[in-house]
Amino acid sequence: MRLAFIILIWGLVWIAPACNRPSPSPTQTKPTILVSIAPYQFLVQQIGGDALSVQTVVPPGISPHAYEPTAQQVRALDRGAVWFRIGELFEDKILSILKSRNPNLVTADLREGIDLLDDPTCHLHSSQDHRDRHIWLSPKLAAIQTGRMAEILAQEFPEHRETFFENAKTLQEALSQLDQEIATLLHSVKDRVLLVSHPAFGYFCRDYQFEQLSVEFEGKDPRPRHLEEILQKAISHRAEIAIALPQHNNKGAQIIAEKLHVPVRMIDPYSPQYFETLLFLAHMIADPQYQQ
Repeated sequence: MRLAFIILIWGLVWIAPACNRPSPSPTQTKPTILVSIAPYQFLVQQIGGDALSVQTVVPPGISPHAYEPTAQQVRALDRGAVWFRIGELFEDKILSILKSRNPNLVTADLREGIDLLDDPTCHLHSSQDHRDRHIWLSPKLAAIQTGRMAEILAQEFPEHRETFFENAKTLQEALSQLDQEIATLLHSVKDRVLLVSHPAFGYFCRDYQFEQLSVEFEGKDPRPRHLEEILQKAISHRAEIAIALPQHNNKGAQIIAEKLHVPVRMIDPYSPQYFETLLFLAHMIADPQYQQ
């Protein structure tokens, strides 16, 4: 399967939203759907097509874990009709503000119905807020979330119900094919440990029987003792690749990679290029020298 297969063509013209939605401005003719991070912008666009406008809350290149929106950035979200959330800390901080300005804003936590992993950067696992939030990095879980997003959108905009469900089905089929292609690429890979600067790949590793060895420790940069422990684990597991993330401090991963004489490869888990990103990750694991 090539990525061209999953680029969907949409042609449905938007019909005016329900009367309880904020009135559109002269430059806006579609309901605005808010998503916390860019991968969901891609997924929602595939479901909504031309019927919806999708806006990402966290700007490109910024880690959602540390994002602190300005008042101006919050004001830019006032026209959202639905907000698909993933449990980042900044979401609760601005939700009350958005609700006060737009009481009809519908919010949905995409972690609901997902078998969540513990957050490896936190010792407190007593609530959902302390679970791993990188749920989009599993094509299987993305397919589940696609179904839920389609249901919510169909409830809020019933005039597009049939289109949303048809598009969601097409997207879920593409995600299933992506999952199968990744599984095929990684089937014969013997090394099952990934050295990562930030533990974003827990669900990906669970799907394809890998383990991530994170240099980041409890959400902080590693101390020398922890670096030495990670180095020894990486040596014992014969890690062959280190994965760096543009939103995080990668110095520790680079130091260990130099000692191991393995390449450091950059992956942006928050990229809107969803299919391309996961395929690139799979190809890199299968062949650390792989180039796009």
